[in-house]
Amino acid sequence: MNLLTIFRYCFRTPVWVCLLVVCSCTDSFSQYRSTVSGYVFGPGRSPIGQVAVELRNDVNSTIGRTKTDSSGRFMFTGVPSGRLSVTVLPLGTNFEGQTREIEISGVGLRGQLIPDNSQVDFYLKLKKGVEVSGGSEVVFVQEVPEEARRIYKSAISDLDSQRVEQGIAELKQAVALFPTYFVALERLGAEQLKQKRWEEAAKNFAVCVSVNQRSFVSWYGLTYANFALRKWQDVLASSEKALELEKNSVNTLVLLGITQRNLQRFSEAEKSLIRAKKLDEGKTPDLYWNLALLYAYNLKKYQEAADALELYLKANPAIPDDTNVRKLIKQLRENRPPG
Repeated sequence: MNLLTIFRYCFRTPVWVCLLVVCSCTDSFSQYRSTVSGYVFGPGRSPIGQVAVELRNDVNSTIGRTKTDSSGRFMFTGVPSGRLSVTVLPLGTNFEGQTREIEISGVGLRGQLIPDNSQVDFYLKLKKGVEVSGGSEVVFVQEVPEEARRIYKSAISDLDSQRVEQGIAELKQAVALFPTYFVALERLGAEQLKQKRWEEAAKNFAVCVSVNQRSFVSWYGLTYANFALRKWQDVLASSEKALELEKNSVNTLVLLGITQRNLQRFSEAEKSLIRAKKLDEGKTPDLYWNLALLYAYNLKKYQEAADALELYLKANPAIPDDTNVRKLIKQLRENRPPG
């Protein structure tokens, strides 16, 4: 599928698909369609933003470098197959670095090329002799029943040991004992987002923000779940709250911009995506892809669409063959619509 075909698909398909599905398809003319993503947390599961994360191959050569956003999230796209490692480099902080090894197959049972989406989370430890109080967000304190706390700690241990289903079941037990257990609800919502259990995640994040309205992670989680459920008005409301807490969250601005485009509020969508662009520093391919769609199909600004695709290429350095993208850029430079 070439980029022109994908552009047409995006134009005729509900816009939410363009982020959840089609953006990964823009590499379909490439053999490298896999992604590696995850979160970086500190003590108390507080997200750590703006730390460097490197992706390395089996000979320890760096093949990708990015930074975490304000929610602690990072992502690499266009990842090749093979044994790789992900390294967090918290330079200038009091945290110790960490490395995790992963393997990307990218091949199905019948030998066909398929995308492999790997999730790897990091829980950084403080350097020896360092103590902290609180995290990156406003400290929130609750009195929690001892049994609920015990089950919660067991759940975190299981999740850290990759016993995911057991950990999720224990989080639900803790919440059943104490229905407003904030940290348990927030972690449960995050795990449900990973498993694409959108309705359950939205429900739990909604309780989170009713208990603690100062949590960016909860507002962003609610925004993402609402986006996946195509609840556009709810996305507008929750993203506004998220941006009040983290005004420079690129991911939130991208979700907001795509939602505004879906609601045909094209001028507002452009403002949101341009704001994200100024903050992004060329790291988020989805941002430039959706900005190109907006310019090419809705605002009829073909030169700006071409500029966005140029930035898309720069943000996707692992694409081995950019011929189709270059052809589309040339077409847009000649003020010809993509079709």
